[in-house]
Amino acid sequence: MSLENSIHALLAGLETSDREDWRRKAARVGWVKETAAAWREAQKRMDERCDAAVGRLSKEEFGRLCDEEEAKIDAFRASLKAAAERDVWPRELYWAGV
Repeated sequence: MSLENSIHALLAGLETSDREDWRRKAARVGWVKETAAAWREAQKRMDERCDAAVGRLSKEEFGRLCDEEEAKIDAFRASLKAAAERDVWPRELYWAGV
């Protein structure tokens, strides 16, 4: 299931769910939005750092810098992918019955 489909599935049940269930689903939707925003910000920082380093670092140093920055982005991407594809969430977003 794609990230977008996961969000739509969570939102689809908000109208008919009880209040506690709604709160739980809203927490997951909020986490997705926050994590996606952090992912975009990390990508922006990577682009800025790599752009600034292009002319001043050797090819090897530049490669290491880009690899380090990409690893930061991959952490956000992996979390979002786990939620979307395998329904794996951060510990605080698990509740009985959800």
